[in-house]
Amino acid sequence: MWWIVLLRLAVAAVMVTVIVRLVQVRRREREATERWAMISEVSVGLAEIVRADTTLEDVLRLLVPGFADWCALHLIEDDGKVHRAAVVHLDPQLERRVRARLSEVPFVADAPLGPAKVIRTGEPDLLHDASTQGQLLAGQVDPVLLRDAGMGSRISVPLRARQKTIGALSLHRRAGRAYDEGDVEWAQELARRIAMSIENARLYADARRLFEQSASANWVTTSDGRILACNQMFAQLLGFDSIDAVLNTPAADLYDDPDERDRLLDELRSQRRIAGREASFKRHDDGRTVFALVHAFGEFDDAGELRRLTGFIVDRSAQKDLEEQLRQSQRLEAVGQLAGGIAHDFNNLLTVIIGCADLMAMDGDRPAVEGDHDPLDELTKAARRAAALTQQLLAFSRRQILQPRLVSLNDSLRGVHTMLRRLVRENVMIVLNLDPRIGRVRVDPGQIDQVIVNLLLNSAYAMPDGGTITLSTTYIDIVDGNSAPRPDMAPGTYIALVVRDTGAGMDEGTRNRAFEPFFTTKPLGKGTGLGLSTVYGIIKQSGGYVWIESELAVGTAVTICFLAAKEAAA
Repeated sequence: MWWIVLLRLAVAAVMVTVIVRLVQVRRREREATERWAMISEVSVGLAEIVRADTTLEDVLRLLVPGFADWCALHLIEDDGKVHRAAVVHLDPQLERRVRARLSEVPFVADAPLGPAKVIRTGEPDLLHDASTQGQLLAGQVDPVLLRDAGMGSRISVPLRARQKTIGALSLHRRAGRAYDEGDVEWAQELARRIAMSIENARLYADARRLFEQSASANWVTTSDGRILACNQMFAQLLGFDSIDAVLNTPAADLYDDPDERDRLLDELRSQRRIAGREASFKRHDDGRTVFALVHAFGEFDDAGELRRLTGFIVDRSAQKDLEEQLRQSQRLEAVGQLAGGIAHDFNNLLTVIIGCADLMAMDGDRPAVEGDHDPLDELTKAARRAAALTQQLLAFSRRQILQPRLVSLNDSLRGVHTMLRRLVRENVMIVLNLDPRIGRVRVDPGQIDQVIVNLLLNSAYAMPDGGTITLSTTYIDIVDGNSAPRPDMAPGTYIALVVRDTGAGMDEGTRNRAFEPFFTTKPLGKGTGLGLSTVYGIIKQSGGYVWIESELAVGTAVTICFLAAKEAAA
């Protein structure tokens, strides 16, 4: 009978063993299911990190307390230093203590175990249970605090991205809940997903930083006209105070001509992308036109419909102004050549007329004088007035002979100030604002006096009810082309003379034609239209620069610039 008892005991032992194994298998299956469910939940949280809606601490809290009593994340910075990116503990008080302590002490890079070892070797590090407590705390700066936090068992696994270690994830449990080799596998999968998310977040941050801080004006808009994103450069270029103000503006309102956007979208639909397309935008603050080149590509849905436009614009307003100045300069040059040729031939004819009239007066062979009317005298006066006009035309065409020498513009202004006062009405005030530091320039002093007189008379005429004319001198230092007030000015030190009035001002059309000969806004018989054209010719022949800034109802400023003479610089 004893063998029956032994058989029963053996059968019972086998059954117990089978039951225990089944329980263990089921427990492991349950744990595995829970672990992978947790990894899926962590993946959802990690996806939110890219949009900065979720932090690494929020993700790590998903692991506590189910899979760790506390955990830490270490990341390697670009300079090679390691910093603790996140610390989470199931006990909020202990979490604060651990975080505060770890923020006070540097990372121990040469510690023999844990994240330091993982970062050095790129291999996972597993410590099973509390029996290795002494080894577990070796090299730590505050073993007492770590023991209180719970250092019974630990897994440290590397975070890898782009085939290199970027940090380490450490999971800790108290004694009695030891990790084993099976836990390392899912910890490595967890670390892989965290590393991928961190790298994606970095790439996203780099791309967003490039988008927002780029020197180009970037923007994203939908096909129906909603602006989804733009950078600060885009907002500044189009005269907005903030990016939010741009996002609240319909895309069509950004264009100088609303139909321009429709044409751009049609072109984008047919070509999928556009590069260097000219377009005119409108500033939000003052309504000025911004000439730009558009570079963009379209995003299309499965049906081929345009969903959104992403691109950037490059401001070419300065280049457009330079092109306009070049066209104006070429036009003035052509008119100058024509006027110069006519004036030269006409001057020769006037010389003959005046000479013959003088000979007739000397010989006594002159028409009879009737009362106060002397035909020969009238002929001579008219011919001399015509000769004076031809001299102005020759000045505009830069065909007159100059006698340049070193001149101080301050001295020139002081010398003609009294005469200038007699040329204007009493209700016009003339103010000299002279910079005593300026040097001399090489010009013809007589021609500069004529320039000053012409500019003053034009300013006085623009103020029929009186006002102030300010004549200023100053230095202009140009280091490179970007700092030049005019695109065609080379780097150097210039002496500037500015004649500014508080008159009626000019619109853009008048300003663009102001230097053309015979162009005038004065009534018939009140002016020849050669005042500013003479100024232009003299300044250009003297190697200087001249330009006009004007605004209606505000006034006009005419600036002339000459390169400072070397003697002045010395």
